[in-house]
Amino acid sequence: MEVRKIRDLSLITLDEKMTMVIACDSCGSVGIKDGDILKVPPFYVGKLISRVALLEVICAGAEIITLTDTVCNEMNTTGEEIIKGIKHELSLAGIKDVVLTGSTEENFSTVSTGLGITVIGIAENNKLKVKNVKNEAVCISIGIPKVGDEINLEEDSEIVDYSSIYKLLNNNLVYEIVPVGSKGIAYECKQLAESNRLKLYFEEQFKVDINKSSGPSTSIITAVDSNGVKNILESIPNSNIIAHLKKN
Repeated sequence: MEVRKIRDLSLITLDEKMTMVIACDSCGSVGIKDGDILKVPPFYVGKLISRVALLEVICAGAEIITLTDTVCNEMNTTGEEIIKGIKHELSLAGIKDVVLTGSTEENFSTVSTGLGITVIGIAENNKLKVKNVKNEAVCISIGIPKVGDEINLEEDSEIVDYSSIYKLLNNNLVYEIVPVGSKGIAYECKQLAESNRLKLYFEEQFKVDINKSSGPSTSIITAVDSNGVKNILESIPNSNIIAHLKKN
């Protein structure tokens, strides 16, 4: 059994055919308790924090099998609302058959909201989209970087959605997909180039802020064969060429 750490993913090679893919995320002081700094209903805390870990595993080409939620608050009512948000996000992702488990804090009263999420998936080794840029490629960002109260909690058409990601996963010209977090698009592009041992050449101008935090993975980057760029730009909203990956 081989264990690898790549970006925010932990990969455990189970055998010659299958790999376990694990991602996690955490959140503190976001909720409606007295000690919370950013006031957000716990439903959306569960929804958006689970989104981060779900996207990490899905973008790696894995099928979700388990999600654990460690709620650092009471079940009634904070935990219940967080779990409702998690289930809603799973529904948006089209995930039905998944083991959902977790824990809550019932011994002590809490003054701020805390949540940890772990997502586990299984991928066939030949379908794993990690360190998978086989040739020179174009880096495209999809979705607008947003964080905090910039996000429309009800429905935000500017952030990347699951249908766009599944479309990319089913495209043979897409080599790799990486969710963007707090360090921004430029950082993830550099990490992508480094992990695939390629040189990165940024475009001169951008329609998005490549250094801004994307909060709960409101944007992604994808490495695409040059023959597939036009189709993605025309068919997926808020997609922009960011950089080129080359061998020298």
